[in-house]
Amino acid sequence: MGFELNKEKAADVLIWWVEGSDGSIDFREEEKVKEVLHDMNYSMKTYYEETLMYLSGLSTENLKQLVDDAIQYAGKNYSEHQKQKAVALLYAIAESNGSISEGQQEKIDRIKREFGTPDPEVWEEE
Repeated sequence: MGFELNKEKAADVLIWWVEGSDGSIDFREEEKVKEVLHDMNYSMKTYYEETLMYLSGLSTENLKQLVDDAIQYAGKNYSEHQKQKAVALLYAIAESNGSISEGQQEKIDRIKREFGTPDPEVWEEE
């Protein structure tokens, strides 16, 4: 089965990348992922049966390339509002277990840089 990035699958890859960067995925993070996907009107079935299954079969090098591709895809194909929403939802997932790990923050910072997206606090001032 081929895996072609679209807006939903790019979000799935970014969620997986940020969610697992602290070394574990706990129940609170998993529940927040479900909430975020629902909020974005994306399918849990796609996330589990297509994206995670595909990711589980990739080598580390191919995973890194797919993450790069997903960031670039989202950066080109998401509207400014979708970029801001994606970053805010990634923060929500990272914070769901009480605190954002250094690894999660680094990944979110990279996504923000590549999206050209400011911190969520700035959105409230606009």
